[in-house]
Amino acid sequence: MPNSSLHDVDVPRISRKAVALVAVPLIAIGAFTATFSQVFFYNEAGHMAHVRTIFGEEKVVEDVGYATQWFGRTTMWKRTIGVQSALQGDTHASGTPTVTVGTLPIVFLGNVDAKVEFSTQFRLPAGDAFLTIAQEYRTPENFMQRALLPAVKETLQATASLMSADDYYAGDRSQFGAEFENQLRDGLYLTKRKEVRIQRDNPPAQTAILQAGTEQGQYGDNLATRFIIEKLRDANGLEIRKQQQFRLFGVDVVDARVTHIDPNPQYQERMVRVQQALAELAVARQNRLKEEEEKQLVSARGAKDVEARRQESLREQIERTTQAETEKQLTLINAEREQRRAEIDKQTAELLRDQARVNGEATKITADAEAYARSASLKADGALQAKLEALVRINQAWAEAAARAPVPSVMMGGAEGGVGRQDEMSKLMSVLATKAAKDLVVDLQAN
Repeated sequence: MPNSSLHDVDVPRISRKAVALVAVPLIAIGAFTATFSQVFFYNEAGHMAHVRTIFGEEKVVEDVGYATQWFGRTTMWKRTIGVQSALQGDTHASGTPTVTVGTLPIVFLGNVDAKVEFSTQFRLPAGDAFLTIAQEYRTPENFMQRALLPAVKETLQATASLMSADDYYAGDRSQFGAEFENQLRDGLYLTKRKEVRIQRDNPPAQTAILQAGTEQGQYGDNLATRFIIEKLRDANGLEIRKQQQFRLFGVDVVDARVTHIDPNPQYQERMVRVQQALAELAVARQNRLKEEEEKQLVSARGAKDVEARRQESLREQIERTTQAETEKQLTLINAEREQRRAEIDKQTAELLRDQARVNGEATKITADAEAYARSASLKADGALQAKLEALVRINQAWAEAAARAPVPSVMMGGAEGGVGRQDEMSKLMSVLATKAAKDLVVDLQAN
């Protein structure tokens, strides 16, 4: 039963003609494709092709697009190729890598070794010059390994020999990069090492033992020995250079950079100590500047206080001077007022004096007149009337005195009779009258 069922199924039969119609085009397409890839190739932008055909023809293709290779061999070259350190390595889309190497060792002037990272780019020539390179080195890798990489290594070492590590890390990084590109482009300097003796700024202590980190010098000498590199020059004074070999093929240097230099651990430790010393020096310098600023601040404050006191003293002096000047002016004004008053008093006194003199003269004239009149009167009667009046007043005074005299309580008498009170008074009055008349020069006798 199963066998019979299988024979009963209708199996479609494929005609040979249909198979031929399908297979022949596929075979043709495959053959064309295989033939096309052997005959033609596509040149990418930024590339050049070194073509060798089966007919013995060798040519360079520079244009972008399809070109014939006629079952030959084609080597693709980039127009710009590079030699870089490992950290800068790159693989381009074409599959042609740049030369990527590890950090290269160099030795600075002064025997300080280091590892350098770099990046360089070179532009290949066109035409016959490129064909010469392709014929000489066959592949880009071979050209970079045999021509470019050795030139870069030699140039790096030659540049490192021009300066010391201290100079590099002290600020000559840009000069190092410029010298590297200059020598890579125009050739290596021919140099010689020269020993020079320089005067020490701070001569070391007199010791025969060389201390670590010091320069070698003669014992007891203030001179230090240094080695410098001098560039050789020709008769015209131009620097003598060693031509870069790749430049003979017309290869141009597009870019050359030194990206990093890593010195040996011993120098790094020394750099750390130097940095610490510089940091301490910077701190000390800042402290010194701070002290200077504080000193200036103290000086400024002192000057301010002195100036304040001076201004205060000046103000007080001005006030005292102004006050003294005011008092002087007031004194002058008072003196002038007193002087005017004195002048007025003087003038008044003079007027009073003149008036008194006039009055005195008038009084004198009056007195003289009265005296003259009395004199004339006295001369006329001998001043008898006045004398008599005086005598009367005298006698009157004695009479009053006698009247008031007390009466004695005892009376004394003699044989001839006693002397009474009346007699005594009469005699006394007579004597006194005689005396008064004598004093007045009055003649009491009748004429």
